[in-house]
Amino acid sequence: MKKVLFATTAVSTLLIGGIASAQGIALFGSARLGLGYNINNDGGLVLDENGNPEDDLRAVSRVRFGVNMTGETDSGITFGATVRADNAVGGNGGTNGMTDGSVFVSGSWGTLTFGDTNGADEQWVGDVPGDYSLTGMGNFDETPFISNGGGFGNNDSIQFANNPFARPTVRYDFDIAGFGISLSSNRDLTDIVVGAGYSADFGGGSWSIGAGYNNFDSFDTTGQATTQTITVIDTGTGLPTTIIVPGATLANTIASGEQWSVGLKGTYDKFGFGATWNKIDLDDDASATVSGGSAQSLLFGASAGFDAFSVGAFYQEVLNADGPFEGADGNKSYGLTAQYDLGGGATVNGGIANVDGFSGLDDGESAVVGDFGISMAF
Repeated sequence: MKKVLFATTAVSTLLIGGIASAQGIALFGSARLGLGYNINNDGGLVLDENGNPEDDLRAVSRVRFGVNMTGETDSGITFGATVRADNAVGGNGGTNGMTDGSVFVSGSWGTLTFGDTNGADEQWVGDVPGDYSLTGMGNFDETPFISNGGGFGNNDSIQFANNPFARPTVRYDFDIAGFGISLSSNRDLTDIVVGAGYSADFGGGSWSIGAGYNNFDSFDTTGQATTQTITVIDTGTGLPTTIIVPGATLANTIASGEQWSVGLKGTYDKFGFGATWNKIDLDDDASATVSGGSAQSLLFGASAGFDAFSVGAFYQEVLNADGPFEGADGNKSYGLTAQYDLGGGATVNGGIANVDGFSGLDDGESAVVGDFGISMAF
């Protein structure tokens, strides 16, 4: 009886799979397991109750899967969407709009994309190569963009403002003969973001250059104050008792401003490199909590491959910062990473980095982070 049931289920699964494939529906997935030093499971820095880095070694692991959906109209317009299962609620949209996953339509006139997708500046400037770590170690190989929410999840490398309503992003792309241009805005359609670039094969390698500009409106954001530990005398026993007081919610109004960015990337044989520069300027606004400041940062990254083995490195520095960004002035973060390809979608990944400017770290304080383990792609 069990064998008959299994066979029937298997046939049904094959039939459903055939239908799904015909409709342009494909599953994808990833997983990882390993160890993290001073790194949470999500790649954020481990801090104690006073906001100081801890000497922490822990197991890290996760599994994700999602679905890609594509189709085409009779007139040749393609359309599609993608979302991870763990982000299904954000993909549904709800009251605040689509904060996860993305939806697109595309034709000879260009491509229109909504959802958790790059802003126009990030689309053409992008990040740099060199990060083969297991968890991302704070993603300091990434360029911070206001159009992408400003920071990296729980981490905020140079104290850029995190806009909670950067998503859903609305972006239009058009490219021809290696040249491309993109326009985008935020959920409330108050920001004007432009990106453009050019890519070509030259001298036996591939090269690309991009530039971006973002004129963003003022917005409100919230954060959490540092948790405090205090000792009081228990009135019943007369003994000292430790009480942990959670940090209060802090509300800030970020002034309007502008961000400029430029990126250059290239690959030659098994070598790759990249560099990005970006600057943010906040307007003077007496009604805003955070205003009247600027910050510039420079980011470099490189990678090299040798058969199944790859190595990478990245370096990011805040060139200058003032006003509300002053605490990040001179911050430097750098790391070395490596990867070994086991075949079949599995790789051994690891890295070590010195990071400066994580959220919660005091000014001028840095932390050593690292990870090692196996990454899997399905």
